[in-house]
Amino acid sequence: MTRKEAIFRPEDTAFVIYLVTVAVLVTLFHQGVEKWWTYVMIHSIAAGLIVPWLRYSTGHSHPVVRFLRYWYIPIVLGFFYEQIEGYILGIHGMYLDHLIIEFEMALFGFHPSVWLERFVSPPLTEIMKISYNSYYWIGPILGFSLYFRREFIAFRRTVFSIVTAFFISYLGFYLFPVVGPRYMLSDLYKGPLEGYVVTALQDFIMEVGDIYGGCMPSSHVAVALVVLLLAWVYRKRMAAWMTPFVIMLFISTVYNRYHYVSDVVAGVAVGLFAFWLGKVVYGKIPEGERVNGHGSVGAWEHGGGEHE
Repeated sequence: MTRKEAIFRPEDTAFVIYLVTVAVLVTLFHQGVEKWWTYVMIHSIAAGLIVPWLRYSTGHSHPVVRFLRYWYIPIVLGFFYEQIEGYILGIHGMYLDHLIIEFEMALFGFHPSVWLERFVSPPLTEIMKISYNSYYWIGPILGFSLYFRREFIAFRRTVFSIVTAFFISYLGFYLFPVVGPRYMLSDLYKGPLEGYVVTALQDFIMEVGDIYGGCMPSSHVAVALVVLLLAWVYRKRMAAWMTPFVIMLFISTVYNRYHYVSDVVAGVAVGLFAFWLGKVVYGKIPEGERVNGHGSVGAWEHGGGEHE
């Protein structure tokens, strides 16, 4: 393996491709976007900084630097997610909920999130909020399990598949901005969803951390599906208890009025693609790179270069 190949991994390449794609798209399409050039600069500079960061961190002996080398993309994802709201209308200049609403009314004859109101109750709402909230911790649980057991190829495949799902979703928000039924159908609901502790927590998270227009596809569905499928590959016991949470998460996206059914279907498609692409890119873990049957050998375990 060459030094260049050792430094740039598939997940790093995916990140650079995303950053450059956003910079190009915002340069070309930025109608009504204030200071659009700042978004181009942010994404361009970030793409440029990745190269020196990878050269510095790859094969580094310090445990903190090693950790950040593997985890830096998940750590900075939130920042680039928040950036989307500033340029999300750059192509269309408007939100496109009306297209989904018309499509689903023609397909179902009713609004699914409104129809689900007949089942609303505080206990059920709490369950749905818990299920939706599981998105925030099932990925880190799988990731930490793989990383700290030194299953680095499995970990890298997991990161690659998850960030691929994220990046496709982020681009989808820009290409097809949708705010969701909780805003566009608010006049049709009888009242707010009431629950207990997790309901209040999730409502707070959505209030301070959600972006306006980031619904199509559902990144919650896409990423949760990727995590579940990878858990079934690498951690079957973990996958067994994750499965009910993920299934309920799919339903909760509509019940909680965050997404249209179309968003969920698109999220499933993105998740399946990201999982498949990760399998293609990384393939099976070679037997010669396993440690006690648990995973591949990392560079720093031998104090030398990458051995993956």
